[in-house]
Amino acid sequence: MNLLNFIFPLKCPVCGNVLKRGENGICHSCRISLPRVSEPRCKRCGKPIDVPEEQYCHDCERKRKGADALTAGAALWVYDTRMKRVMANFKYGGCTTDASFFAEELVRFRGAEIERWCAEAIVPVPIHRRKKWFRGYNQAAVLADELGKLLQLPVLSDVLLRTRYTKPQKGLDSKQRAANVAGAFALKEKGENALRSLRSVLLVDDIYTTGATLEACGDILCRTGVQEVYFVCLCIGKD
Repeated sequence: MNLLNFIFPLKCPVCGNVLKRGENGICHSCRISLPRVSEPRCKRCGKPIDVPEEQYCHDCERKRKGADALTAGAALWVYDTRMKRVMANFKYGGCTTDASFFAEELVRFRGAEIERWCAEAIVPVPIHRRKKWFRGYNQAAVLADELGKLLQLPVLSDVLLRTRYTKPQKGLDSKQRAANVAGAFALKEKGENALRSLRSVLLVDDIYTTGATLEACGDILCRTGVQEVYFVCLCIGKD
């Protein structure tokens, strides 16, 4: 153990207990009990579904009838009460060091899927400058940076811009969420040049509920000529 870890011992991002010798990133108890997303999953968003015979969740079944900016996606954990607390700490509590563990788990359990997508670059979902000023960071960008290192992909943090300050999506239904983020994103001046030669892009965010935010970002990317927009999130709601 180095001196820094002795003074500031590493803690489990889920329960907050100090990690014991041999525990890497998370304590053993939490590692085996976290609500990891399992099959059957929606073919589009990766949300767990209850009926094995169905290929899509209710939201994605409805969205398939219209234009769709997202090709497919995946998430790691079900967004239950415990994970809401973990994500709140990551998002608002300054727990940015947890990003390396989150990225490692994403690659460990979703790496093969991500590799099949053949994404050429990673784009984090942006937050409004006012929120970034208040928090000091964009949690999606921090996660994207760690994923980029593991996947050896470039991270394009300066292509998308959140132009409008929106109220939190929490408590809104799917239509309200879509309306809340409509027109809230734009392409930065240098974004078009950065994306011009890319066929496939991987969007990164922390939480997927109805997908309204990711779809709004995906729509911007598709309008620049990107043909396939995939996404990964740490947590996702249930169907």
